[in-house]
Amino acid sequence: MVGTSSDQAHEAARLREAARVEQSLRESVEEVLETMFFLTVEQEVDWAEVAAKEHLFAEMDFQGAAEGRLELAVSADLAPMLASGFFGKDESELSEAEIRGVVCELANMLCGSVLSRLESGSLFALGAPQMMTSDLEKLSRMDPGHRKVFDLGCGDVKTCFWMWREPEAA
Repeated sequence: MVGTSSDQAHEAARLREAARVEQSLRESVEEVLETMFFLTVEQEVDWAEVAAKEHLFAEMDFQGAAEGRLELAVSADLAPMLASGFFGKDESELSEAEIRGVVCELANMLCGSVLSRLESGSLFALGAPQMMTSDLEKLSRMDPGHRKVFDLGCGDVKTCFWMWREPEAA
C-alpha cells in the first residue's frame, strides 16, 4: 500500500524536527561543557561503545509550548571532573552530594539551552532536575535521532531529549 502525500509530508516534517533536535542537542552539549566546565567534546560515539561504564543519571521535565524530558547519563569517571571544574575545587575535596548536584545542574543547563535553540520565542516551565536510578537499557530505547553520546576523552555524556506537542488543528 502506497502512503498518501499527507503521510509523506508528516514523515518529512518528523525527520526535519529530529534533525533540528539532534543539532540543538549537539550544539548545547558542546557549548555548556566548554563554557561551564572547561571541557571539550572530542567526538560523538556510538551508544554501544560506552554502555558498559558506570554512570550517574539525572532527568528533568518541561512544559510550555511543548512538553518533554531530558535524561542525562554522565560516566562515573567524568562526574567528579565536571564538579571540580564547576566549583573550582580539587576532586578530592568534593562531596558525593556536590558531584550529584553538578550532574543535576548539567541536566538543567542542557535542557534550557536545547529549548532556547528549538523554541527561542516560547516560555517553558522547567521541573527541578532529579537524580534517577536508571540503566542504559532504558535510555537505549529512545529514538536514535534524539539520543546522543559525547566522548570527552576523560569520560562520556549521554543525552536523551524528546518533546511532544498537541496536534495542530487542521
